[in-house]
Amino acid sequence: MRTIEQLLETLRAEAQQNPAFRNTVELLLALGEEILRPSEHQLTTPTHDQLSHHPSVSEEGCTKNEASIHEPTQSPSDEDLERLIAHFRSGEAHDAALSRLTERSWAITDDGGEATLIEPPFDAELVATRARLKAEVARWCADRLRGNIPPDAEAHYYRSAITRAKALPQCYLWMLDYRGPITMLEYVADCYDAVAEVAELVPYIPKERHRPDWADRLLELAATAQSALHHALRNSGQDVRRYPDSDQEALVEWLKWYTKKFQKFIPRHMELRDPADYTRSAELIAELDKLRTDLQNTVLEFDGVSLESGIQAPKPMPTSVIAKKRLRTLRYHVGHILRRSIEPEHHWRKIREQVESLVESGIPPSNVELRDALLPIIEEMPTSDDFLSQPLRLVLREIDRYLARQESSARVHYEVSAPSPEVLAVRSALIGKVVLLIGGDERPYSRSAIEKAFGLAKLEWIATRPHESLDVFLPYLKRPEIALVLLAIRWSSHSYGEIAPLCKEYGKSLVRLPGGYSPNQIAAQILAQAGTALGVDSSGGRT
Repeated sequence: MRTIEQLLETLRAEAQQNPAFRNTVELLLALGEEILRPSEHQLTTPTHDQLSHHPSVSEEGCTKNEASIHEPTQSPSDEDLERLIAHFRSGEAHDAALSRLTERSWAITDDGGEATLIEPPFDAELVATRARLKAEVARWCADRLRGNIPPDAEAHYYRSAITRAKALPQCYLWMLDYRGPITMLEYVADCYDAVAEVAELVPYIPKERHRPDWADRLLELAATAQSALHHALRNSGQDVRRYPDSDQEALVEWLKWYTKKFQKFIPRHMELRDPADYTRSAELIAELDKLRTDLQNTVLEFDGVSLESGIQAPKPMPTSVIAKKRLRTLRYHVGHILRRSIEPEHHWRKIREQVESLVESGIPPSNVELRDALLPIIEEMPTSDDFLSQPLRLVLREIDRYLARQESSARVHYEVSAPSPEVLAVRSALIGKVVLLIGGDERPYSRSAIEKAFGLAKLEWIATRPHESLDVFLPYLKRPEIALVLLAIRWSSHSYGEIAPLCKEYGKSLVRLPGGYSPNQIAAQILAQAGTALGVDSSGGRT
């Protein structure tokens, strides 16, 4: 039985990651849970209602759930299976599963005679990241439906969005298949943004009955944000009863726990019959900005000392209102780049200005919001020395470290594309040879993909650090087996002008890589910059 329970948990996770198979997976879940549940006519105690609650200690010294484990079980009859399938198809199976998960979140433990509510999990960073991604994709889909997205740009963004969503648990981009009114996508995007803003502030709410005024107001705004999103999704044609949004669900369950635990009454938008106005989410975000000032003035005072838990370590201060506005401006211009708007130079210039202002104001280059805002356009970013200012280089460096960690932990999904004619041509010139790559943190998947694509004996990858001496490259440049040098200029702390003379001195061809580490991209740059030196022309033929 333990194995079956573990399999059910795995299936639940798979259902979230693979929406196309949800119907089949949910039927298996319902069947499995029915098999695990003892037949009601076989048991006198505990009852089915008792089984749905957290175990409490019985007079015999064991829990009710423990007692039920020893009761006999039997496979469901054909009649039971037919009833269960009808139960599943009506959507009630999914509701029942959600109800059981909710009851587990609200479980009551007995700790020395005092009942304690268990806090449901709420990952503020994950909720904010998922919500912002869904807001971004919703706006992109709205522009696509309007015809504002060039056909040649659709496939690239679609693959990018799917890859980013797969890197996050329970992130379903339903809007990619949306065909309804365009205005609803705009409202949904605003609602997701509001949920993201709320999620970032939730960890600062004191977990005690004595709260500052801003905390009470924040709880009310959180209720408004989740309700607005819920009803916007319903009006967009989403079956939120069977397939609730993971971020809205996480926020509302946390609110239910908090209000019960710390006796906070939220007068509006905690029930389905009292929906929030999803057309006013922009106003909600503006009000959240006003609360940030009060929060920053008092959060350390209320978080440093807990009335129930004693002394606690203070949390870092939340992002300032000015920084939040700059981040929104940054996302606005990033959106124009994604949608291939006219005058891209203007938007790139604004992106650089906002990044510089954020870093110079004290926002760390590794800031999650800053990183997530730039990730969708990282491969398209200009690479000239005039554009890559020092603050921007610091941010790009942190993004590269993040991507390297993602590859190392195998948390990123990669699609292997067919080798282009350019790749095959470069492979004919480099097969069995050694190539030196300078810049960025080594990525295991990218290294393997490059070596395999070009048939290399080895790819020597040297990560560079700020103010690092060029002498570190000399031992590699002197090696006769090094056939080519690749410089990832966006990630390197050294410019082309510094390294080019050394490569020329030792007779090595140098190729600048303005983009990422895709073999197709690398091959195109090699042919354009060093094809003649390698004996391969730009058409892919040998010279």
